[in-house]
Amino acid sequence: MKESYKESFQLILSLIYVAFVIAGISGISYSLFRPEGWISNWLGSVWSMEMHFLVMAVPVFIISIVVVKKWLNGLFASSKGDTLVNILMGILLLAGIYFSSKYFFF
Repeated sequence: MKESYKESFQLILSLIYVAFVIAGISGISYSLFRPEGWISNWLGSVWSMEMHFLVMAVPVFIISIVVVKKWLNGLFASSKGDTLVNILMGILLLAGIYFSSKYFFF
């Protein structure tokens, strides 16, 4: 009985982790590709407004599929991942927490 609570708790934590990682990917992509975003500031008038939604949606979709596939395979649950992967996931997790709190509270 105690194991089922522990497994349920681990499942809920991993779902929250994946949700924040996907929120981080989405937030970074939105900040990059929105009309007044980082890339449009760098490129100026070359950036097409109609094109940025497609350019933003494709990487977010692909990276989200990769993250969910890795989560389903249990890569994030184990600590045997590469250090670079752990650092990248930590950065995406923190970015997800930042963008989620910015969206819901500000």
